[in-house]
Parts: sequence; structure tokens; C-alpha cells
Amino acid sequence: MIESVNLTKYYPPPIKSLFDLKSLRDFLGKPREKIPALIDLNFKGREGEIFGLLGPNGAGKTTFCKIANALVIPTRGNLYINGYDSVKEHDKIKGKIFTIFGGDRDLFGLFQWRVSVEKNLKFIAELWGIPKVEAEKRINYALELLNLKDKKNEWYQKLSAGMRQKVYLALSLIIQPEVLILDEPTVYLDVFTKREIWDVILELSKEFGTTIILTTHNLNEAEALCDRVLFFNKRKIAEGKPKELIEKFQALKAERKLLIKVKGDVKTKDFDGIAERINVYIQNGLTYLELYIKRNNLKDIFSVLTNYNVVDIQNETVTLEDVFTHICSFDSCVNSKVEEKS
Repeated sequence: MIESVNLTKYYPPPIKSLFDLKSLRDFLGKPREKIPALIDLNFKGREGEIFGLLGPNGAGKTTFCKIANALVIPTRGNLYINGYDSVKEHDKIKGKIFTIFGGDRDLFGLFQWRVSVEKNLKFIAELWGIPKVEAEKRINYALELLNLKDKKNEWYQKLSAGMRQKVYLALSLIIQPEVLILDEPTVYLDVFTKREIWDVILELSKEFGTTIILTTHNLNEAEALCDRVLFFNKRKIAEGKPKELIEKFQALKAERKLLIKVKGDVKTKDFDGIAERINVYIQNGLTYLELYIKRNNLKDIFSVLTNYNVVDIQNETVTLEDVFTHICSFDSCVNSKVEEKS
């Protein structure tokens, strides 16, 4: 389990130059405006749950990951992992939390470049205190699941960025942490490798009961994997199950797009005053109408369509990306207005 309570982090502004006396004097003497990275962030990730932290660039996702690993000290608030403070009591959660950063970034220097994949994994398993027989069993299982059997004798240095990322993820199957933090785990990966990593993430959650915190810019990934998601931009914006957030947005959406297939000609004048925009094109002997309408005009649209030979009507589907774009754009607009007033 992982819980964030009023988690806040401010960074000091950067100094322009240590060799410029005026800049140094201003840096030391004048009150400096701090740069917010996280502001009163609150959420709770349950055992065995995949919880998505979703936000634009600069929202504070990587700062959160670093606080979880005691690499950054929060200005105020706490991040609890299995009831222990991630910074003040980090020694009590060692071995129970593991973080994977996107790309092939080995931030903790775990892998030796001129050593084979298998030997690297065995060495790291030994560091974690996993018995030799059990370690070999887990390593074989991880290599099999990630299709890395043919790479086990290759130097880590010779692997592509995508392969290194898969090897790094294999560690989570070997270590089997109680809490796993994934910071953009599929960035730069091709669609096939991405799907393999999705399978591993789901396996960890379902088979091992691992609590997974996932940060990603891939909203399709979040929609496919996450039990719940949190939209935030330094501070919390919205939280819920992806399906519920999509349904709420669909219900509140003022404008809808309808794609209608009709046999025969269509008079666009029939839709004057009830459709905001109309696109008409002919394909395979059918007339296609793209109608952009206000929600309260649905009855009028269907009334007009009774005069036509309608083959099919499709309502535009809303995705988690649509919800994210709308909510975060609105939040940015509100925040900018607040800043202007202050």
C-alpha cells in the first residue's frame, strides 16, 4: 500500500552564475520565489492495485518517484509505503519498494555493462538476499515471460534500449517488491515490446498482489492497465476509475459528433439551426454525414433523420485522453487566471 498525505515539494530557483557577483549577491541576499513541483498531493494506492499518476510535463511525476526512493526530501507532507515514511523510515522499506524509470536509465547503477544479462540478474538477486535456487527459478520465469531467453548470455552493453528496458522490468519479477513504481516504463518502445511489458505489469498485479504506481503520457496505456487514475498538475485535479471518468465526461460533454450513413442524397438545409457543423461525403455508394450537435438538439436531429433511409448511426466514443486533455486544459486556464490576479 502507498499513501500520499499533503505531499509538497518546492525547489529553490536556479542561480544564474556563481562567477557573477551581482547574481551571487541577489541569490544570497534577496528573498527567492520557490518553484513548486508538488502541492498538497493526496491519494492512496491499495494492495494489488495499478494506480495511474497522469499529468502534463512538469506536473511533478518524477519528483514523486524520487521522494518515494528518498532521493528528494519533501518540503512538507508525507509519503507512506506500507505505513512507513518513505524518507524518514526508508531503511524499513528497503527491498519492499522498487522503481523503474523510463528508457534505459539505470538510475541506481545496478547493471554491469560488460557482464551477461543472466549474470547481472543473478548478482542483483543475491544483493536482495534471494536464495540461489529460488533466484534461478525466478530468473528463468522472467526471461521466459519477456522473451529474453535468447539474450541471457549477451552483454548488457550490447542490448538495444528497448531490450535493456525489458531486462530492467525482469527485475520486478525476480525481486517481487510489495510496491512497484513505474515512471514511463514503455517510453521509446515499439508496439510489440510495449504489449509484452503490459502483460508483465498485469501479471505482477494479479499474481503477486504488487501495488503498482504507473506514471505515463500514454493515455491508452493508462486506460488499458489502471484500476484507478489521478489527474494532477502539481496538485490533484481529479481521481477515479478510467471508465467512470469517461462516463462522467460523456454525460457532461455539451457537443457530440454523430457519423451517419444514408442511402440516397441528403439536403444539408434540413439540418440548419440544429447542427453546429456538417461534413458530407460519398463512399461506396453511401452518403456519410458528420454532424456536430449540441446535446439538447438530439431529438430534432432524429426527427429530421426519419425522412431519410438511414443505414447506420455511430456516436463518437470518448477516451481517457479526451478526459485528460479537457480537465488539464481547464485546470491550466484556471491557474493562469489566478496567477494573473495575484
